[in-house]
Amino acid sequence: MGILFTKRCILCGKLLPAAGTGKAMLCPDCAAEVRQIYRCTEIIHIPGADESLAPLLYKGKVRHAVQRYKFKHQQHYADWFAAQMLPLLAERLDIWQPDLITFMPIGWIRGHFRGYNQAELLAQAVAKPFTLPCRATLRKRAFTPKQSEQKDYAARLKNAERAMRPLPDVTLNGQSVVLVDDIITTGATAAAAIKLLRGMGAARVYLLAATRTPK
Repeated sequence: MGILFTKRCILCGKLLPAAGTGKAMLCPDCAAEVRQIYRCTEIIHIPGADESLAPLLYKGKVRHAVQRYKFKHQQHYADWFAAQMLPLLAERLDIWQPDLITFMPIGWIRGHFRGYNQAELLAQAVAKPFTLPCRATLRKRAFTPKQSEQKDYAARLKNAERAMRPLPDVTLNGQSVVLVDDIITTGATAAAAIKLLRGMGAARVYLLAATRTPK
């Protein structure tokens, strides 16, 4: 009868037809664009990380989707972004041998008004298929300046190091830890978090993000 779901493509907003969509979250055109122009194939270097990966480039429709996910309460987008991240983790399970999935913290005020931590939702979705433990390891200090306000990498790194602290009573002695985030920009925030995780005893730290800003 041509009845349409109310479900829409998360990249362009088009209604997805009822026939044959199943769990699809993209229309055919956007699915093709993801394969052709949004895949991240570059090597990512983050100081302190044993390896850093992201499946998508933070640009165009993907960039707008990330912004809706973070700021417009589109929590269900986490399922699609995590689905892009899962193959990267699956390919490296034997090498990384992760003991724990953790995630980048956000400030209490931001978390209160947003209602969720976007990195935590991704981490939970990534950990579940592999039955890996997922828990917080770091906290964000209140009233720290935004990273976007910092003028260069050095300033962002210094600001990030001031902004985060280990959670009390969390030890990572000898563990292999995967740190999950939504976006890698300069990598300063991730580098600061990785430094803290190593200081908490982690033997190996890997970074897995949903997107990477193009160089």
